[in-house]
Amino acid sequence: MKFIDISGFEKEKDFLINAVNKNLVAHAQLFFGSQGSPNLTLALAFISFLNCDHKTSNDSCGECPSCKKIDKMIHPDVHFIFPVAPTTKINKNVVSDLFIKEWRSFILKDPYQNVNDWFNFYGFENKSPNISKDESRNLIKKLTLKPFESENKIVLIWLPEHLHIYTSNALLKILEDPPPKTFFFLITNDYNRLLKTILSRVQMFKIRNFSDEELTKEILKKDTIAESELSKVILTSDGNLNQAKKIINSSNEDFLSVFKIWMRNCYSSDYAKIQLDLEWFNNQTRINKKAFLIYSLNLIRESFVVKINSSLSRIVDEESEFIKNFSKSLNEEKTEKVTLELNDAIRFLERNANPKIIFLDLSIEIVNVFNETKQIA
Repeated sequence: MKFIDISGFEKEKDFLINAVNKNLVAHAQLFFGSQGSPNLTLALAFISFLNCDHKTSNDSCGECPSCKKIDKMIHPDVHFIFPVAPTTKINKNVVSDLFIKEWRSFILKDPYQNVNDWFNFYGFENKSPNISKDESRNLIKKLTLKPFESENKIVLIWLPEHLHIYTSNALLKILEDPPPKTFFFLITNDYNRLLKTILSRVQMFKIRNFSDEELTKEILKKDTIAESELSKVILTSDGNLNQAKKIINSSNEDFLSVFKIWMRNCYSSDYAKIQLDLEWFNNQTRINKKAFLIYSLNLIRESFVVKINSSLSRIVDEESEFIKNFSKSLNEEKTEKVTLELNDAIRFLERNANPKIIFLDLSIEIVNVFNETKQIA
């Protein structure tokens, strides 16, 4: 992985490059960003640059033995720790090393995937992700060894929010007195779940989501997609590249048409037809359910943006015409209410609440908002 392989994020890249060039690399760094952000890929590009034998002023060479091994995730001085779970075959001393071959294949296929994707990929079934206390003993053992090929020893912990409390405390002790020439990279989606004492001993590096332009470039690297479909993907992804890829692979639904019908039924308080909308929603895949709610949320937001300044809108022709008319139905206060309800619905869906209840409650709240609007009018 090279910096050039990641679209955009020039400020973030410059910060990391300057840290290496000025010999100011912190011994422990936390890359935190939402799911589908390039927190892992930026960290991998940084590790390649740090260890590269023939680096340029702004990137790794990609050709030296170190770069090639890091690119394949087989460098003997780069160690990976990640969430796993017991299986029928592996139920004692459950550590990352026992699953490294599969996890390596998983990440090399797509480094923007999340922990649920990893558990589905391996087949952990319904078990909870965990970085067990056995991992701490394994890590301490590795740190006692001298580097094999590099000056530096690297430990990358993917999703440390799943650390067992025993392992968290062991990691804290190591970070308080780290071995020389050893660098720790913690890649997290939720740093609030980490011990505050760990957070106080790492350099925190916030990674934003992809912008629309960056996301478009990443999508077009591997997919040929119509402009109208691309617009839908951008609106339903919220800068999450993993989500965008899943939508491309799973969705042939015309979300705009469905949204129009749903809003029309809510506006007219037609619960019989809302029931049909509910059946459509319930028949969608989990990915499409979330994608449709995010798409709806963005259309609601865009309706408000159009009212303020239409030049700021991100939507394309067909959606633009609809939004122009739809925005007349909602003032600022009502837009805020619907936005809050949609955000709640997305959050509940992510927490595995009943999708039928989520969508029905959401529809009722939107009906109430429209009725308030009509009463005021």
